Parts: sequence; structure tokens; C-alpha cells
Amino acid sequence: MVTLHFSRTPAITHLKIMALPHRSSHCHSVSAYSPPPDELTEPCEYLGVKKRKPSYLVRKEEGKNLKDELLQLQAQVAVLKTRGMPAGSALAADPGLQQSKAKSKALADSAKQQGLRIAAAQSLMTECVRAQYSNPLCTRICLVKDKNERRAVLKAIRAEKLKNAYDYVMACGSHTPEGQGKDTSKVFQTDNGDTCCLGSTVVHFPGVRSLKQVFEAIWFYLTNMEISISERLGHVAVREDYDMMEGSAYNSRIIATDSNGITTETNTIVFVQFFENGHPQFGGEPCAIVASDSVDEDELYPYQSSRHIRKDISGGVVMTASKQKKQSTGEYGGDDEIVVTMRRAGYLKIHRPEFFIPPLAQQELEGGIGDWGKVMIKTMREVLYATM
Repeated sequence: MVTLHFSRTPAITHLKIMALPHRSSHCHSVSAYSPPPDELTEPCEYLGVKKRKPSYLVRKEEGKNLKDELLQLQAQVAVLKTRGMPAGSALAADPGLQQSKAKSKALADSAKQQGLRIAAAQSLMTECVRAQYSNPLCTRICLVKDKNERRAVLKAIRAEKLKNAYDYVMACGSHTPEGQGKDTSKVFQTDNGDTCCLGSTVVHFPGVRSLKQVFEAIWFYLTNMEISISERLGHVAVREDYDMMEGSAYNSRIIATDSNGITTETNTIVFVQFFENGHPQFGGEPCAIVASDSVDEDELYPYQSSRHIRKDISGGVVMTASKQKKQSTGEYGGDDEIVVTMRRAGYLKIHRPEFFIPPLAQQELEGGIGDWGKVMIKTMREVLYATM
């Protein structure tokens, strides 16, 4: 029941609503100057009275608690019943354990089938790559004898090779978690008998001074490759020709003989570019790019397939820099350090020999198809951290 009391003054009329006691009411009085209904969505909360929890929620929580308690009691009873029994007998005497074991086996079988399907998909992808006979890093390159015309060819394809290398490297690492390393490779043989290797690597260089310092380290390796290969692999490597184009591209031919007396020859073109302020076509942030590819035909230095085994190297390297907390402290808010991330992807091919070589020498040659890439990383680390 509600009674209304009016009191009049010369200027203001007051309205008071007095609510008589009622079991469903939690509020005793409301002033006429209370907030409007659209602003006061929870009257009882506004007046400091705790809102009651709905009965259906209370019953739902009580039911859940009772079910949990029942499961605990059933487990305790099962333990008491099977105490001292052999493992097999205990399982047979407990229906709950049998049900749990059946569910566990079903989950394990499902995971196994998924793993088998993934393995089959990976095998299919490998077969597709093997039958592809090409790679986005590879384009047909032919060089003539005239030096000026040779350089004109390099200038004409330089921009395309850098863009292809950047796109391919970033695609290979698109699903690699940020900050994690990576080193994967697949070796396979084509129908022609060539041995190929697809590789993708992510390496971090923490604590360096700048991105340019790491770029200079990889440039040092590229311009002294034959020395690093000879020192670290024990091979006899000789650079027979070297044509540099203003520090942005070069063409070189390297002859390397391994410990088994097997000689390989490479004829490679390398393009480099350092974007100190970034470039829209290459991610927009400062980066360094290296692109390499093999020469298919060279009138000045034709391949000597009767004596040497041809080795093709097509690859791309993308380097970027970021600031991270120092690994020595591992604490947030501490001093930051520069970390350069080098992403690398490559397609290597050892052509089928046109002369006989012993099977063991052939296996070792194929097994070391990616050794030059490992030498590059070791050389870079040695250059970067030698004085630190």
C-alpha cells in the first residue's frame, strides 16, 4: 500500500512516496529528486542494498557441486574396492576406470589418425616440389663474352631479383612465431637424377651495434667466400673470376675440390641492397636484402661438365632489426639491445655427374649440399662477436 503526502511552500512543492512494509520490497523511501528511471537501472544497488542471486543460478551451482562431490566419492569407493588387487583385476572391477580407458584410447587413436593425415599431406607437398623443376628464386640467365653486355644484363634483372628474393623469403617465414629460430631443409632427387635441397632458416644476432653492421658481415662473407669454405670445410676453393658492379652486384665463379677429390663449379650472380630508411616494396622498415641465382649459360666461362660437377645456388636473405630486452637480465624495464633477425631461404641443386664417381663420394657430396650456408652463419658470427 502506498500513501502520498503533499506539502506546499511558497516556491517549491515536495512529493514524497512512502512505501509500507512489503516482503518483496527492499527500498523504504524514494525522494522526488532521485535520478530518473533511465539513469537508475538498479535501484537497490544505487541505495547500497545487495541484489539477491536468482534462484535458478543457486540451484544450478548446487547441482554442479553435488555432481563433483559424487564423482569424488565414486573415485574413493573404487580405490577402496580395488586396493591390493593386480592392475588387470582392478581395471576389470571398476567400470569407471574401464570407461576412462576407453575414452583415452579413442582420443589417442584420433590423434594418431590426424598425425598420419598430416604426414601424408607433407609427403604430397614434397612430391609436388620435386616434380616442379623450378623455384621462384630461379630465372634463366645467359651471359655473353662482352663485359659491358654482361653488366647490362645484371642491371636489367637486379630489381626483379631483389623483389623475388624478398617475397619468397618472407613467404617461407610467414608462419614462424616472432622471436623464434628456425632451420628446416628437404633434400630430394629429381627424375633427371639431380639432387636438390630446399632450405629455410631464421637466425638472430643479439647485442649488435646496428643493422648495417650485420649487413657488412654478410658482405664480408660473400666477397671472401672461397677463403671461408677452405678454412672451415677443408676444401680447396678458388675464385676464378670476379666482376663487381659498384658494390650492388657481382658475378663470380668458384671451383671447389672436397676431401674425396670431387670438384664442383658454381657460376653465381649476387645482388645486395641496404634500405636504411625502408622502402614501400620491401616492408617499409629498414632492411637489407641479398639475392643470388646461378648462371645457366655463360659464353665466357662455359661449364666443364666432363671434369666438374655443376652446383647451382639460388637464395634470398632478408635482415631486419628490432629492440628487445637484454638476455643477460631477462627483466622488463631494463636496458634494451638491438637484435637483427636474418631470414634466409634457398634452393640448391647438384647436377647429375656426367662421369663416374664412387658411391661413397657421391653420398658425401649430396649430404654436404647445404654446408656452405652453415659456413656463412659461422663466419658472420665470428665477424660480429670477435671484438665483443
